[in-house]
Amino acid sequence: MGIREGLQWYYRLCGARGVCAVASSRLFGTPRELTITPPGADYPVHLRLNTSDFCAYKDVLICQEKQYDVGAMDFNPRTIVDAGAHIGMASILFARKYPAAKIIAIEPEPKNFAALVRNTFRYSTITPIQAALWKEDGEVALGTSDAHPKGAFQVAENGGERVRAITMRTLMSETGIDSIDLLKVDIEGAEKEVFETCAWIKNVRVIAIELHDRIKPGCRSVVEAAAADFRSDQRGEVTLFMR
Repeated sequence: MGIREGLQWYYRLCGARGVCAVASSRLFGTPRELTITPPGADYPVHLRLNTSDFCAYKDVLICQEKQYDVGAMDFNPRTIVDAGAHIGMASILFARKYPAAKIIAIEPEPKNFAALVRNTFRYSTITPIQAALWKEDGEVALGTSDAHPKGAFQVAENGGERVRAITMRTLMSETGIDSIDLLKVDIEGAEKEVFETCAWIKNVRVIAIELHDRIKPGCRSVVEAAAADFRSDQRGEVTLFMR
């Protein structure tokens, strides 16, 4: 994307303030973030410049290109788990759409987690947890991922940063939930390990997942086998599995 196209993209997304912030950041190194209130929201979000934050903001809260909506009139979830919560855009979407739901937002990368906490602290229904969803409890290493041109992270043997790893069973136990009405998953290929052994899936009603076979071949086949009792629907980058 050229400079002109990039500034036009920011203008469509954030208006003149966004263009000025980006131009100033590139010329002078400041500001490092833009604070903006999404349309119809009561609270602002903080987006770090020159990161994937703006894409997440656009895809989830503005254009809703990430299709997490089940589409059923009677779907009113009590419990939602946002695995791979990043900076909280999907959690905020869920909090606004389902104000009575308890939302568990799990994100392993420290800087993303700090942004998640900052963006969601006003929402009493969102509980952030810093950990990587994984096949066993303990620790995993995080490394960079090619999933996004402006930064993404994945579990990697040669990763430079170690973070807590947690199973779904432990997550449910620690947060006091025994079922999940909506499980949103975007964990950069770790879905292969998480869904290889998942007795907990019998307590899940709907899964909205981004599958990363381009990062780790076999993700889709593992998840589809685990969700054999669900019907599936492809919504762009998101695959919905519904009981």
